[in-house]
Amino acid sequence: MLTNILAALDYWKFGPWPKEPLDIGPFPLQIHSFGLLVALGLLIGIGWLSRRSEMKEGIDGERIQNFSLFLVFIGWPLSHVFNVIFYEPQLVMDDPMELFRVWGSISSYGGLFGGIIAFFIWTVRNPDVPRIKWAEIGTIGLVIPWFFGRLGCASVHDHPGSLAPDWFLAINFPATSKLPAGPRHDLGFYEAMWWGVILIIILILDRKPRRRGFYLGVIPVLYAPARFFFDFFRVPADLGGDARYAGLTPAQYFSVGIFMLGVYFLFSTRNNDVVEWEEYKPKQSADTDESAEDDADDEKK
Repeated sequence: MLTNILAALDYWKFGPWPKEPLDIGPFPLQIHSFGLLVALGLLIGIGWLSRRSEMKEGIDGERIQNFSLFLVFIGWPLSHVFNVIFYEPQLVMDDPMELFRVWGSISSYGGLFGGIIAFFIWTVRNPDVPRIKWAEIGTIGLVIPWFFGRLGCASVHDHPGSLAPDWFLAINFPATSKLPAGPRHDLGFYEAMWWGVILIIILILDRKPRRRGFYLGVIPVLYAPARFFFDFFRVPADLGGDARYAGLTPAQYFSVGIFMLGVYFLFSTRNNDVVEWEEYKPKQSADTDESAEDDADDEKK
């Protein structure tokens, strides 16, 4: 019987390691599973995107790495700003400096919108690049890091949902100062599973060329409805959950907007030509060209 198969287990949580921080140098050493998985997702995601761009987009992988890091370095602080403004406004009212404590709480949608702002800044600095091409590269590059980020959320259970005593994927959450104990939906775990599905779909679709802008539509359309649905199971704000505005969380409103944007791209790009894949070929220097010509002459002799 599948009922409560996960809820029957002890509350599983990975890290931190070690349990007590090690005093090494000026900063205590302790590894947290969320940060570790986010970092791993960025490394794998940027590495994969660099390789894909060299094989299919004709772009130097090093340039893709610089582009990706530019989006991360701007998007990450803005993810915190977004989170405290929309989810924890009382913190800002009590202490406006909370906006600048970017090492604190973050929001996935905040990181997304921060990345979009960073993208437009990047295009201003690089006016020669085709925007839709690079926007699509950035969108594809989100999938692996977001999947690992949600694995990080699942590893620390930081998105508790409503009680679900008869649901086989429920997790036994312990009692906190606000949250009663019991089997609950783990929304970070659900999203991790769904992002795993999205990742598989994108890898399958990416086995052959698509029209330019295709992924700008497909990825939002795949993700936004699921996020909108999952947020109905979040615990209310008085139990430590997300704030509601007219009955919906901020993420649900943004999910509607992201979904509509995805539909727009699907229709507006439906007549675009299919992308012709090209492999990146480093430009050879003049000295290298001359050396190659000399070698050819020697072979002829």
